[in-house]
Amino acid sequence: MSDLALLTPDLPALPGSMAGQCEHLFAGLPQDVQTAIAAVRPFLDSVFAAAPYLGRLAQRRPEGLALCVRDSADERLEAVIAAARAIGAEAADIASLDAGLRQAKADMHLLVALADLAGRWDVAQVTGAVTAFAGAAVQAALLAHVRFAAEAGRLLPVTDAANPLPGLFVFALGKMGTGELNYSSDIDLVALFDPERLAMPAEEEPRKRLPRLMQAIVRSLQEVTADGYVFRTDLRLRPDPGATPLVLSTDAALNYYESFGQTWERAAWIKARYCAGNAEAAQDYLGQMQPFIWRRALDFAAIEDIRGLARQIQTVGRRGEIHPAGHDLKLGRGGIREIEFFAQVPQLVFGGRDPSVRVSSTLKALAALEARGVVDAATLQSLSEDYCSLRAWEHRIQMRQDEASQTLPLRNEDRRAVAAMAGYGDLAEFDAAVEALLRRVHGHFSDQFEDDASLSSEAGTLVLTGVEPTPDTLRTLDRLGFQQAPQVWKRLNGWAGGKVRAARSPRARTLLAQIAPRLVDIMAATGEPDAAFIRFAAFFENLPMGVQPLSLLVNEPGLAADLISILTLAPRMAADLARRPNMLDVMLDNRFSVPLAQDPPDDFRNRIGSEIAACETYEAALNAARRLVREERFRIGTQIVRGTADAQTAGAAYSSVADAAVEFMARAAERETVRRSGEMPGRYVVLGMGKLGGRELAADSDLDIMIIYDGGELAQTWFSRFAQRLISALSAPTEEGDLYEVDMQLRPSGKAGPVAVRLARFGQYYLEEAWTWELMALTRARVVAGNAEVEAEVARAIEMALTRVRPRDALLADAREMRERLEAARPAQGEWDIKSRVGGLQDIEFIVQTLQLLAAPDGYMVRNSTNPALVALAQAGLIAGRDAAFLNECLHLYLGIAQLLRAAHGTGFDPAGASAGFTRSLVAMAGAPDLDGLRADLDARCNRVRTLFARYLEKN
Repeated sequence: MSDLALLTPDLPALPGSMAGQCEHLFAGLPQDVQTAIAAVRPFLDSVFAAAPYLGRLAQRRPEGLALCVRDSADERLEAVIAAARAIGAEAADIASLDAGLRQAKADMHLLVALADLAGRWDVAQVTGAVTAFAGAAVQAALLAHVRFAAEAGRLLPVTDAANPLPGLFVFALGKMGTGELNYSSDIDLVALFDPERLAMPAEEEPRKRLPRLMQAIVRSLQEVTADGYVFRTDLRLRPDPGATPLVLSTDAALNYYESFGQTWERAAWIKARYCAGNAEAAQDYLGQMQPFIWRRALDFAAIEDIRGLARQIQTVGRRGEIHPAGHDLKLGRGGIREIEFFAQVPQLVFGGRDPSVRVSSTLKALAALEARGVVDAATLQSLSEDYCSLRAWEHRIQMRQDEASQTLPLRNEDRRAVAAMAGYGDLAEFDAAVEALLRRVHGHFSDQFEDDASLSSEAGTLVLTGVEPTPDTLRTLDRLGFQQAPQVWKRLNGWAGGKVRAARSPRARTLLAQIAPRLVDIMAATGEPDAAFIRFAAFFENLPMGVQPLSLLVNEPGLAADLISILTLAPRMAADLARRPNMLDVMLDNRFSVPLAQDPPDDFRNRIGSEIAACETYEAALNAARRLVREERFRIGTQIVRGTADAQTAGAAYSSVADAAVEFMARAAERETVRRSGEMPGRYVVLGMGKLGGRELAADSDLDIMIIYDGGELAQTWFSRFAQRLISALSAPTEEGDLYEVDMQLRPSGKAGPVAVRLARFGQYYLEEAWTWELMALTRARVVAGNAEVEAEVARAIEMALTRVRPRDALLADAREMRERLEAARPAQGEWDIKSRVGGLQDIEFIVQTLQLLAAPDGYMVRNSTNPALVALAQAGLIAGRDAAFLNECLHLYLGIAQLLRAAHGTGFDPAGASAGFTRSLVAMAGAPDLDGLRADLDARCNRVRTLFARYLEKN
């Protein structure tokens, strides 16, 4: 510290400046001030020209300017800080408090800038002076507002000005915590209270009163008035700032850090320093935080976290380039942040065992690491000098207009002013020095992280941690096409903070940091990134755990694109994936993308058979079946959504899967029934009906089945038990989920009949008692599992029932009436309910089944699938060829739409909830120009199908 006056006559003007630029400013100063500063006017003229904000301060506080000629910088600082403290103790009300603090801040800003530019203080002294004043201002605001609240009876009277509210204390973090506030810096504060020490009136609730007190303090510090502001104040470094009050109890804060504290928060608390309030309580709390901040074990998982953040700031966008014009000296490549990270990584590694590196200042941390042998002497000197230069340039940028910016101006004229304040008369020389320094710093930083992969998006930087998004991160999301960039970042930030189950573990958060940039790039490639993000969020936030799926996405680059595609196009499948994330493994199987049509015969049947054969218990067999069926249905659904499987292929594939599941669950149920109830007293088959019988199953189809047995009178009990066990094997949820919903209502007598039907009763019922609609359903029946001999007898019984001659008019009337009853009882749920809408799938099926029933007695062979049945009916002359061709064309379209909608969305499809990509897939599959065109086509087709329904089912 020097006793030399802050401003002396020997101070030269800034290099490259023109004299007389601020004559108008000096002319407006009081005469005594003009006289006092006359000898230093050339210096001040150049300073005020380069930094207009300083000129305005001189106009507002001319007496302070005059004192800079008389007093030393240290004396002026001491006086300004004393004035701030006095204001806190003496202000009569909030207005006088706010005005006094702002006037003291103006005096501080003017003297600090002049001391810096005059060379009276080095960088450490400049930042130390700003920090000292900030501490005094916070203390003054706290004291004054406690006094005001006490006068209103809300708090107890102040007995100790240094500790106005016992138990309440405030920490400074960030640059203020390290004593390194820059010229126009925000201040980061965290306010806490110790419940055991807190002294408040009994009727006051701390969790209500203290946040209000803190709000009042912040308003006094940061609200802009006619006198300016004191400091922009940020309280978001407290635990979980989006969900917690402004002032937390120490217990709540410690519980948060023990359960959810992140590595970046550990790094933030390295810089914590007591600022105001109860000093003893603050030191006790900081002592309890030490195990969180400094872990004794070499925490390489935490290192990965901070390395991930370090890699994230190495951008490929504009800020990642090194061009002095427009370069961010803090966050840009080679900037202040890189030096801070260079020091913090080894601090976090070694600080748990070596207290000597537990220092908050960046320069002191580098020195401590050099003393420990972690950083070599040459690197220490290089980074220390460059850090000081960067901070000095940062201050000069901010002095010009009091802006919280670290970006060098783009305009040469503005940057020339910064260069002059930095001692450069030539802009080119300054730019060259800046570029050389930035490259030098980035070289050291890159050496430390040289083996790390980039965590930037292709469009630029993507920093997920912290309390607010960096401007570059928002620009990156904007460039990628996100319309809701702040909301997207907030959600990503929550994931990075472990606020969802899938990201609770440190390992999961590390993996998320690695995969996130790739994910947003892929989302952008879909053309609707916001919708893709919402779908991925629904998937990710419902995951029961995240390490396994995130590891797969990190290690299998192509999997991420496949996943985003499915999530974007198919929310139903996305929900399945969220419930069962291990299905991602299936997507890596070589056969996953093999077209269904290329599968070997009985491929799935052989696979499920071999796995179930290896199961030692009934429960294991049920679990194996559920897992294999779920995975295969997912594979089929993916090919439908991607457009690589048509409706007929998909329906057959789903049906083959169901056939195999029924067959092997029947075998398992049989073995279990034998174990529990003795040997099987006969033989059985499982008859598939409806869509299963017709080989037209969809993604969410249930199974219409009937169990038919051949045995004596005593066999009924055994086969009833078997039937119940089979139904349970197919439908009951296990630890692997469920398999199928089973519908047994098509059996004789429906719900009133036995669950297992005797063969003789089956034949008799359908021959003599069945309703027309039951016979129509029987046209789709086929045996899917069981005894071959019983299968042959069932086939004969079906043939006898279907070939019985029935009155034509009565049969047609029954069919028409049944269709009318269906329309009334189960009307279509909308235009996209292609099954139930008038002129939809059911109309085509009614036409086919009715005509087949009419033709069967004449030797026509009934087909259980609609497509071949239409072809056969046309060949037999039972339906006009052009009508059959049209109905088959509609059938193909209807089934295609139904398969795609049900695979991707399930039932109840609403186009408003579909992604644009899905809508494009839907209209492309249908061969329509757009959705409106598809609607019009469907309306026309349905009208014509209903016309054909009326024609072929009308009474002759």
